[in-house]
Amino acid sequence: MFHRGILSGLIFLLAGTAFSQEKKATVTIPDSLIRKFPLDDQLKETSGLIFWNQLLWTHNDDSDNSIYGIDPTTGKTDQTIQFKALKVKDWEELQHDAHYFYIGDIGNNATGTRTDLRIFKVHKTSLHIDTIHFSYPEQTNFSSKKSNATDFDCEAFLVTDSMIYLFTKEWNAQKTTMYKLPNNKGIHKAKLMQSFQVNGLITGAAISPGRKHIILTGYTKTLTPFLYLLSEFNKDNFLGGNKKKLMVNRNFLQVESVAFTGATTIAITNEQFIHTFIKSPQQLWQIDLKTFF
Repeated sequence: MFHRGILSGLIFLLAGTAFSQEKKATVTIPDSLIRKFPLDDQLKETSGLIFWNQLLWTHNDDSDNSIYGIDPTTGKTDQTIQFKALKVKDWEELQHDAHYFYIGDIGNNATGTRTDLRIFKVHKTSLHIDTIHFSYPEQTNFSSKKSNATDFDCEAFLVTDSMIYLFTKEWNAQKTTMYKLPNNKGIHKAKLMQSFQVNGLITGAAISPGRKHIILTGYTKTLTPFLYLLSEFNKDNFLGGNKKKLMVNRNFLQVESVAFTGATTIAITNEQFIHTFIKSPQQLWQIDLKTFF
């Protein structure tokens, strides 16, 4: 979904004043390592992404209850699975393991007041749904805020056999904070682990097949997309190892999701962004990161 809170940042970017000192310390991914494909019109608000059964599966944010299998080589929709029993408010992330899909009804940017944050654990065969309810113990003020003004929003998480790891999208602090909670149905308090200043908004997460690398996706308030490559971490201290910031040489891209398609290859998607004379269509990006591992 297009976030109107970004508009003020766009004004600065268009005026040529949005480039910070931090940008000089980042690495830009060469265009030669990137392939891009248009996504179908039904995926204008692509938000999560997984690689499963040789297809990339994505979904729209908000209340859509289907996942769409897209051909990694063309971006064309090949299959659709609808979860008819699923009712979501703001679906922002999709993950999976051998037996389950994990559907993150975790978006909280409208007013910052949600008390029904949850992750649906859906069995891949039976489509039986278990619900993992959670809250942030550090959030004690639930008074309504203007849109895009909370630090308790989230659009990214990772899944292991026993735990789920959340990465917050902090509109004010421009950080991400990692929380963890048990990977089973029930009502849980997320445990704060660590924060990291990303100078932007984190929107997606993926862990490599060997579980040695993590990619976080995000964008700045001026819609400049970036990736963070996390490596050499100890156990689940994912933010405690090496962190390398990678830039995509594009502007006005609201990058929303990421998935590993191989040991060192990833796919990302961006949703459609249209404002006055700026138009960025929804796209799939295939990126070879071998150089950076």
